[in-house]
Amino acid sequence: MDVLSDILGALRLRGTLYFSTEFGRPWGLRVPQFERVARFHLMVRGACWARVMPDLPAILLEPGDLILIPHGAEHVLADTPDTPCRTVDEVVKAAGFTGEGALVHGGEDRGNPTRLVCGHFAFDDGFDHSFLAQLPPAIVVRWSEMVKDSPLENIFRFITREVLEGRPGHEAVTRRLSEVLFVQAVRSWTESSRHEQGILAALADPGLAAALAAMHKEPAKRWTLDELARRAAMGRSAFADRFKAVVGETPHRYLTLWRVQNARRLLAESDLSLDRIATEVGYDSSASLSRAFRRTVRTAPGTYRRSVRRNATPAP
Repeated sequence: MDVLSDILGALRLRGTLYFSTEFGRPWGLRVPQFERVARFHLMVRGACWARVMPDLPAILLEPGDLILIPHGAEHVLADTPDTPCRTVDEVVKAAGFTGEGALVHGGEDRGNPTRLVCGHFAFDDGFDHSFLAQLPPAIVVRWSEMVKDSPLENIFRFITREVLEGRPGHEAVTRRLSEVLFVQAVRSWTESSRHEQGILAALADPGLAAALAAMHKEPAKRWTLDELARRAAMGRSAFADRFKAVVGETPHRYLTLWRVQNARRLLAESDLSLDRIATEVGYDSSASLSRAFRRTVRTAPGTYRRSVRRNATPAP
């Protein structure tokens, strides 16, 4: 079982393309904070400076570079670190942008306009996993270091061509490909960074990774601490202590949280009875599931299902 793929699949990413840009110097754009999204900007032509608020230093982005902002933090993009910035709403209004073509903004120097592809990934509102909290304020994928001569190069070039040519269906193609970019950006960061704690550190530990893979492959199984320790090729106490120290939860608590996550998905997406969902995710009865669900989500499963369905119903 590929645990990271399982977690990323549960995120249920939905890519949204805002616009491609045609910015003439000088130009500056301020993007507000937004919850439950990861924003992205793919540098197509020219260069720009990006700064994630409030504490990160400005980062130079060059053609082919991608910046991913996992927590939707406020950030600015500009031709220089000191250029004054206008908000996205102000720029869109001033440009009369309708969603068609490029967003045109900036000064009179349009001989070599800056081109970016900008958008975000929305996460499932019901997703709750420590993996998200572990992601940094920004992930930068450099063309020269991570993209060129790798499988990502074709994706980057495909997105760039689709945006610049504007062929019928290009927005749908770009949205789908951008979701691949998210996974690849996270993978690149995971592989290039050292993690001391959290789920990514656990996945780098062969023993803990084996135990996590077992839980993710068969979350409904009646796992005991002894069985998980055997999967990890460790003693019972050593495994329990190591898992808690690295993951931040006991094995039992982690399994409970993952089962509840699966239950949330089934409550939102299926018409299965609560008894059936309890069986599917690893509980003896709906009462057992309800107790675990209440402790974790702070509401009853039935209330949660009604709330999700109500919010998903379009207004008349």
